Amino acid sequence: MKKKENLSREQKDRQVRCEALATLILFAICFIWNVGFAYGLSGSGIRIGGMPLWWLLSVPGMFVVAVIGVVYLLKYVFVNFSLEDEEGSPADAAGIVKGGADE
Repeated sequence: MKKKENLSREQKDRQVRCEALATLILFAICFIWNVGFAYGLSGSGIRIGGMPLWWLLSVPGMFVVAVIGVVYLLKYVFVNFSLEDEEGSPADAAGIVKGGADE
């Protein structure tokens, strides 16, 4: 995971959206992999080690794809940065007042 310093609020928002989109794309790839092999090979009757080929490619195969995808996301997409603004916390930037009317 890369570390970046001094990102503006807009850059941080863009990075968060990019990370969320990349995660959703990885989820879609894993879903298509799992369902595609499960339904696509379910009628083949091929067995490896007593297990149906569709199961071996669908379940453990999807796990391998997911792990490789997560490693890729952590290495090339995700960036380590603070969500707080330089002036203070996100609550301060949003104009939220701490405490109540009594303070």
